[in-house]
Amino acid sequence: MTVQIDTTTGTCSVVIDGTTHRYALMDVRITTDPQARMSVLNVDGASIHVPEDEAEHLIAAGAVDDRSNLVADD
Repeated sequence: MTVQIDTTTGTCSVVIDGTTHRYALMDVRITTDPQARMSVLNVDGASIHVPEDEAEHLIAAGAVDDRSNLVADD
């Protein structure tokens, strides 16, 4: 699964269930799946795991960073 980011238009496209969807970056929210210990792209009721480098690129391009830090200090 690859996320395509278009900074010129402020959009990204992603394939979900075999269909390509395009979203405004400001509508994309990146969260954390604590069980999988991965970032998750959330948009329009759909959630898909994304590699950390893609999550960072999405956030830098305008997606909302709602990730949690899973490392706890004692």
